[in-house]
Amino acid sequence: MPGPGAESRPDVLVVGAGPVGLALAIDLARRGTAVRVIDALAAPTTESRAIVLHSRTLDHLEALGVLDAIMSRAIVSTAMEFHSDGRTIAQISFEGITAVHPYSVSLLQTDTEAVLAARLAELGVEVERSTRLTGCAEGDDEVTAAVTGPDGVELTIRARYLVGTDGAASTVRHLIGERLDGSFVGEDFLLGDVEGDHGYERSHFHTFFSPGDTTGLLFPLPGDRVRVFAQLPSGTDPDRQVSVDWLQQALDDRGIALRINRARWLARFELKHGQVPRYRSGRVFLAGDAAHIHSPAGGLGMNTGIHDAVNLGWKLATAVASEGAEALLDSYHSERHPVGAAVIAFSTRLSRVGTLSNPVARRVRNTILHLGLDIAGIADRMAGSVEQQRVGYLDSPVVGGDGKALRPGEFLYLPHADVAAALAGTTGHLVILLPSARFAQPLPDGFDELAISEQDAGELARETGLADGGVVVVRPDGYIGFIGADPDAGIADYLRSIGG
Repeated sequence: MPGPGAESRPDVLVVGAGPVGLALAIDLARRGTAVRVIDALAAPTTESRAIVLHSRTLDHLEALGVLDAIMSRAIVSTAMEFHSDGRTIAQISFEGITAVHPYSVSLLQTDTEAVLAARLAELGVEVERSTRLTGCAEGDDEVTAAVTGPDGVELTIRARYLVGTDGAASTVRHLIGERLDGSFVGEDFLLGDVEGDHGYERSHFHTFFSPGDTTGLLFPLPGDRVRVFAQLPSGTDPDRQVSVDWLQQALDDRGIALRINRARWLARFELKHGQVPRYRSGRVFLAGDAAHIHSPAGGLGMNTGIHDAVNLGWKLATAVASEGAEALLDSYHSERHPVGAAVIAFSTRLSRVGTLSNPVARRVRNTILHLGLDIAGIADRMAGSVEQQRVGYLDSPVVGGDGKALRPGEFLYLPHADVAAALAGTTGHLVILLPSARFAQPLPDGFDELAISEQDAGELARETGLADGGVVVVRPDGYIGFIGADPDAGIADYLRSIGG
């Protein structure tokens, strides 16, 4: 790693070493892409912050090689419960979703970052801390970043590409002239990581619809801790100091039957809803909270950011390795911007459902939830949305071919094969040949054949409409890049579409 004051030209400079930046750096480093990671903080945060990792995120973390370490520190959550007026009015089980991991897990962000940082160090990359980005300028074939190191020495880092994963107050976003567009009225929250007495199921998340126009959330954490959120009504004194007594009163007011014994972390924050118009500006990209912010309802923020990183990582690695990948780099925005917008809309709807002040409207809401989630399929679809298993890129400009029940741009799930584990063992695409199909030419570099069971092959043939044989190309992020009957021509066409 270059020392302070040194000039270097990594392939990618990542600004921000939270979960999103670390995940991106891991994905790049494991593909042999030279990456540097800088962060303004002198040490990793000691605040627990984001605490939930959803099902689709666990697939991605498995491909990055960190799932076992994550699971050893986490607790599993299998459902979300909704409470109102002291009773449980509805429950959404995650166990019915179609996924390798039909559940979420909870752990402190400090643990998530520690696992990711350790994996990155295994790959030979250390985070450069107390290192602040002060400027960046884009040239024809590189970005020049002005950086101040821990001793105040200014240095220059020249990189092929730069990615801002530096949070909601992103310096990168400011320097490239982007801004968050959205609703900035904001939602005011008290939150705490506390130990206390309660009778709530520890393998479930809990949402509380209070009698007023605010809501509450409870997420179990490893050990005896829980994370609680209490939304504050508009007009709350902005200078009021956070205290255990205030949080306890807020929990009582929202019908959360938890008696706090010890507070590990208390905070107050105002959350807004916004998204940048462009995730890509030339050779500079934005990901995570630097690109989108929204309500904590559903616990989707960090998860969406990690998905940004996994989507972008293999595309940057491809662009570094080959010329003519501009369409592939553009597809980062075209694929992820709609997902960010959908997450904002979904989390906003969840917040609004919980903040009805009219008592008649609240009774109607409770009845609809209670009855509606008993209808076959509705609860599973909502669970799939929370677990982000319904995310897909069907309209992407860099997926091709055609399918039936399963189409290009969808995530590939095989009942008897762990695709994420297979992706962890390669740095390229996976190719699945369906019965009777053969390659006339050797596979191109970066394409590895995945052998699957006859049972999976038969089901996949039916879902893709390739009963007479064909090929399915799985991208490095687990999504289907191509479905077609002619393996050689299909892969050649797909390669051209991504500039590989």
